[in-house]
Amino acid sequence: MSERDDFSRLDDPEFLAERRRVREELEHTPENQLSPELAVRYQLLDDEFLRRASAAWALASRGSDQ
Repeated sequence: MSERDDFSRLDDPEFLAERRRVREELEHTPENQLSPELAVRYQLLDDEFLRRASAAWALASRGSDQ
């Protein structure tokens, strides 16, 4: 993974903006012109999204146990 793809370094607003940008580019690109690199980038963004959501859920569930 390149430093460009290390989404863990982005704060939440930057991360969400990049995820939205890539998703919109994928949605507006004809299927026969899709870049494999862009699809991989979106998958990495999705993985980071799930990682962040899991961490937030775990933190919230620990707080509700108290």
